[in-house]
Amino acid sequence: MSNKDGRKATKRMLSSRDDIEDALTRVGASLTHDVSAYLIGGCAMILYNAKVSTKDVDLVMISEEDAGAVVAALSSSDFEEATPEDETYRRLGTTVMMQDSRGTRFDIFAKTVCRKLSINDRMVSRSTRHAVYGRLTINLISPEDIFLFKSVTERAGDLDDMALLAERGLDWEVILSECVRQSGDVILEAYLAIRLQELEDVKGIASPIRAALETLADREMRKRRGAQHHQ
Repeated sequence: MSNKDGRKATKRMLSSRDDIEDALTRVGASLTHDVSAYLIGGCAMILYNAKVSTKDVDLVMISEEDAGAVVAALSSSDFEEATPEDETYRRLGTTVMMQDSRGTRFDIFAKTVCRKLSINDRMVSRSTRHAVYGRLTINLISPEDIFLFKSVTERAGDLDDMALLAERGLDWEVILSECVRQSGDVILEAYLAIRLQELEDVKGIASPIRAALETLADREMRKRRGAQHHQ
């Protein structure tokens, strides 16, 4: 899906529900088959009334086929592949980034974000159906899962969003459980513990699961060091 002549990513802010509804309506009208998609970022927060503006529409599809269908629909609606200027965005692991002439941007993911977290049946069961736009069904993942996704990114503003979500109230045990169950090659417990320390240091918001995450991360790192020693 490479396009050397594609647009450079810019920062037009989507600042209202109307902006989001318009963007999603354009996609749904151009799809050739039914697709279910999951909003995971700032747009989901706006629709939860937790935020007033965002830079892009983060959409996750369960399959590569559905992600490709959304990219094709965007391509037929004045969107072109965009090139991120910020290295942080290159590390997100997007299938493709699409942007129109007005600066409205979609970050499209096929199941996995930042090569660390994946949409799964648990997240789907916690999600909320938002609306149907033509052939596009939009679901909002839970605030707990938005928080977790934002914890594995390094984009400017994600710590602010984590603070907004925490201040509204979160089920911390859900976040802890999902983090542990998705931890693998990357020790997610360590990653999340660091972000929660930043949340406390910068925003003054203490999390009740940070100590447990640090214990779990330390145990896993010791186990891996032991396995390497015996090889």
